[in-house]
Amino acid sequence: MNVLFLMSDSLTPHLTGPYGDGAGSTPNLDELARRGVVFENAYCNSPLCVPSRASMVTGRYSSDLNCYDNASDFASEWPTIGHSLGSIGYETYIIGKMHFVGHDQYHGFDGRLALETDYTKAYDPLGYLLAYDWERPSGGNPAGPEWMGPSYVNSGDWDHYPRHYDWDEKIHREAISYLSEKEPGCDPFFACVSYHQPHNPFWIPREIREIFQDRDLPLPEIPPGVETCHGPMDVWLNDFHYQPEVREAMMEEENLRWLYETYYGMTYDMDRRVGEVLDLLGKRGLADDTAIVFASDHGDMLAHRGMLQKRYFYERSVRSCLIFSYPGRWQQDVRISAPVSLIDLFPTFADLAGAPLPGDLPGMSLLETVETGSEPPPNRPILCEYHGEGVHAPCFMSVMDGFKYVYVHGHEERLYDLVEDPDEYVNLVGEKQHESK
Repeated sequence: MNVLFLMSDSLTPHLTGPYGDGAGSTPNLDELARRGVVFENAYCNSPLCVPSRASMVTGRYSSDLNCYDNASDFASEWPTIGHSLGSIGYETYIIGKMHFVGHDQYHGFDGRLALETDYTKAYDPLGYLLAYDWERPSGGNPAGPEWMGPSYVNSGDWDHYPRHYDWDEKIHREAISYLSEKEPGCDPFFACVSYHQPHNPFWIPREIREIFQDRDLPLPEIPPGVETCHGPMDVWLNDFHYQPEVREAMMEEENLRWLYETYYGMTYDMDRRVGEVLDLLGKRGLADDTAIVFASDHGDMLAHRGMLQKRYFYERSVRSCLIFSYPGRWQQDVRISAPVSLIDLFPTFADLAGAPLPGDLPGMSLLETVETGSEPPPNRPILCEYHGEGVHAPCFMSVMDGFKYVYVHGHEERLYDLVEDPDEYVNLVGEKQHESK
């Protein structure tokens, strides 16, 4: 049995078909969901690329790994999915973005294709990298006016941009090439194909963006005075993420429309590639012996509450897509409502392959759930943390029993009822009936 792990960066579940969006940007993910199990409430361990991915491949919290921001590495001694499955004869490859920092770009995997070095070729023409101050000791933070100004929400169409420079196109070609060499009966493989889209910078060919020009897109309504609901963590990250002028740009419907058309277009482009990979599995005779898992590393606020990017603890930022599909072996067209975490992936992959697993991992295998359709324990606390770029104190989050608790060390506590207050505007801390939470 093979395992194909498909990933997308900054894909918020709320804007995809499997999670109820009707804009039509994800026909292939929609089909994958119909043929599989959708986890409606999957959370990342840390809402930022590097710590989320490090946590995912090791099955550990980012604080265990001392991996807090996009300039953090983690020690090579930590066992990963690559070590575990490789030890029982799996060929393990990462194709595309994994955001490993430092000298170890393998972390137990047999090979890497379309590494982050190809990213510079893809995005330097957009001035994306020029907006990073690489001289900073922390490794560079997005602070430059070239990138984080008003053009963040509307940079116009990049018709002059050659598609062959697109990093995702490079990732996709490498994935197709790798899978084209596989055939029924080959040695088992674990292949992670990890696309960059729809991560910013927001750019897509005009003809793809225009697909969504006349569609009813869920543009956010930013309530007047929303800043009064913001706590210290929100204020810190708002200041870190963008210049004041971006706030004004976000308030203009024309810019929001462009931002959402582009994001949907990038999602559509990613979904197209996912479909082509899945079609290739069928053509190669591999579909019946390959388990498919699709996930995103975190979401994106996309102007909700007047916020951009990730790092926040709001649902649009910390929730991840998570879909399992293996027709004939796993349940189909099933939805799981109990919260789960991306740290559950390592135990699940090891359980699926019959591979050894470190005994002290905090996550749990989801294999029984996808095989039987039974809900995992509903009262298990799902933890998330962020202590990296932009914040001034350690920040923690826990979800359990329909409530979300946020603690910013030395600054504030927050409690939200995710059922009655899904947009997280009403802080229940201090209300007597919720003291036990």
